[in-house]
Amino acid sequence: MMTPKEALLRLPAAVVDDVQGYGDQVSRYLSGETSAVVFRAYRVPMGVYEQRESGKFMVRIRIGAGLARPAQIRAIADLADQYSTGAVHVTTRQDIQIHQLRIEDTVKVMAGLLRVQLCSRGGGGNTVRNVSACPRSGTCPREHFDVAPSAIATAEYLLQDRSSFNLPRKYKIAFSGCADDCAYAAVADLGLFATARDGVQGFKAYAGGGLGSNPRAGILIESFITAAEVIEVAQAIKQLFDKHGDRKNKHKARLRYVLSRVGDEEFLRLYREELDAVRAKGLEGDIPQIRPLAEEFDALAGERSCDGTSETEESGPFLKDGTPGFYTAEINLPLGDISCDELRAVADVAESEGCNIVRTTQRQNLMIPGIAESSLAGVKQALAGLAVQIVDSRRPPVVACTGAATCKLGLCKPRGLADAISAAFAEEELALEKPPVIRISGCPNSCANHHIADIGLEGRARRHREKLVPCYDILVSALVGDGQARLAERLGSIPAKKIPDVLRRVVTAKGLDVSHLRKEVKHWEVFPDELPGDYYIDYDDTEAFSLAGRGPGECGAGVMDVIKVDLAEARAALKGAASAENDEAQSGQLSRAAMAAMRALSIVFGEEPRSAQEVAETFTEFLLEPGWVSADTAAVRDKVLAWEGDRVASLVGFADAVEALVARIEVLFDSLDAGLKFTVEPVTRVADERAGSAGHEVDLRGVACPINFVKAKLEMEKLNVGDILEVLLDHGEPERNVPASFNEQGQEVLSVSDEEDYCRVRIKRSK
Repeated sequence: MMTPKEALLRLPAAVVDDVQGYGDQVSRYLSGETSAVVFRAYRVPMGVYEQRESGKFMVRIRIGAGLARPAQIRAIADLADQYSTGAVHVTTRQDIQIHQLRIEDTVKVMAGLLRVQLCSRGGGGNTVRNVSACPRSGTCPREHFDVAPSAIATAEYLLQDRSSFNLPRKYKIAFSGCADDCAYAAVADLGLFATARDGVQGFKAYAGGGLGSNPRAGILIESFITAAEVIEVAQAIKQLFDKHGDRKNKHKARLRYVLSRVGDEEFLRLYREELDAVRAKGLEGDIPQIRPLAEEFDALAGERSCDGTSETEESGPFLKDGTPGFYTAEINLPLGDISCDELRAVADVAESEGCNIVRTTQRQNLMIPGIAESSLAGVKQALAGLAVQIVDSRRPPVVACTGAATCKLGLCKPRGLADAISAAFAEEELALEKPPVIRISGCPNSCANHHIADIGLEGRARRHREKLVPCYDILVSALVGDGQARLAERLGSIPAKKIPDVLRRVVTAKGLDVSHLRKEVKHWEVFPDELPGDYYIDYDDTEAFSLAGRGPGECGAGVMDVIKVDLAEARAALKGAASAENDEAQSGQLSRAAMAAMRALSIVFGEEPRSAQEVAETFTEFLLEPGWVSADTAAVRDKVLAWEGDRVASLVGFADAVEALVARIEVLFDSLDAGLKFTVEPVTRVADERAGSAGHEVDLRGVACPINFVKAKLEMEKLNVGDILEVLLDHGEPERNVPASFNEQGQEVLSVSDEEDYCRVRIKRSK
């Protein structure tokens, strides 16, 4: 067992206690004593996520500042070999993930990690996440000083307080050693940049940044603090977040939303208030010492030189360390994946030829620092037989999240697209001086950091001929750094299957041709009448693109995603109408916008209209006649039906009316509560003639998620509190998701029983 002194990040007693108690929670869940919903609230902050495949889970391991001992790396490999698929995944925040675990085996994995002073506590949920740092901290010739010790001390302090695991949302902290910002501190909840003032080492501090939905850069909160003050600042920001984060709406809960809501000046005032309180009270608990890593590793302890050393024939692709005569090997992991055998081989090289540490990077690679010049040839030979290789490419590096392949939040499958892009660039030799980094996220959550990419791709879905097409928004020209952060510009979307070809044509030996890329994207603003059949199928798939299975085991989440697809389509069409070159093109775009808007909320009522006539009928029955939209929209409906019928009846002059319809549908969507009910007043009140019980059984066999859940919910609303609804469902996803969704909404699921080739779910209306 590794002792705390040997570990780089020393686990606080509270974390050790929580990990040791995790097994009891799993036992209670497996015995039925704890529901799936209650257990999820416990396991996610422990860094355990359910994957798309039923009964499989992922454990995300914290690698503090991206630094691990070879013995720890070997332990991870051994655990993944024994309980998983024989491979692990490195993330863009320097964590390591083990996938495809049974829930009972996650207990064994956590116990094995604890033996080498590693844990997954805080790897997920509304917690203080892994505190990241520059992947070359302590060795980079350009850094002001090594920031990793401060990152580790900050993590050790925050982890000992259990309030760090019950925040409004995740809290991400990053440390960068210079203005180049390799750790992306400019877009973190709290970002620290190494600097100096009057010969004293310290940090600039930024707060309120973040990626995902509504991304933004942080604002400067401290122009200079000493290393000793960093923990006070981190604690003050945590307290501000804890008090003012939105706990009711998880989509508006991140710290950046507090900043946007109150404004820069008030945010700074609140921060100062919390910092004064922290300093007046004093830091509580154990105050970790900032331990210089150079004292532990001989290769980092020499005289530093910002000039590095001269290139030699042996140095090849190796990076020069700041200590003369030493180098770092960066190991390229395709899509962040590495087999356990190769992971152990990297650990062996780090132990025998490096300075006894392995580093994880934000580009999902590994690094072996502190390799003496005399050992370079031996390292090359040791790594030569592996599938992973030392980074030595002039082609664009591609970073991708796992997306819909395993993640329940994923829309698209970025890994397949990443392989296709790499293959496209491999077809001919490129000699790019500074290859643009391509980052691909399967949804807006930006797990691959696409908002700060040279070329960013964000998974989305678009409709064409009533079918979904996997697409990606294209983002370009981001910039990170101390005081100069700029998020990528969003150009528009392109079908996933077209992207490799487009990128190959816009990335030349001179770099990225942004103007050419703009033209390519503009070309795809409106789909042609016909698309190749494979455009409706995502990479690594054989069936038509679908959102099925998305969301945290909850059909309601899938409902929201389908609505968002239609609303995005409506807004894109309105934009196209405004720039249309003639009346026919404008009418086509306005019709497209109105159809998408009229269709958007159909799913809330358990309907899935396909033809224009069905869309109009559903819209009329559920939104127009009950008064949720203005009676004036009937004219828009009729005009659109006429246009869709013969392409003769012009919609020119109806732009304002279509805009008003789209805006009203957006208002209704924003007002939906957890029960998928509107919380705004209708435009006109109409008596609900459909009220009243319609029986206590509903047969939803053959109805897919999430429509089955919506139809069952509508039946439930016809019953009185205390009544029991019996729902007949297919096995598989319907059997899993519909009961979970009713549990989420506070209804009591009494039983789920097999009835030969289907299941019967009994649900008691509780509210």
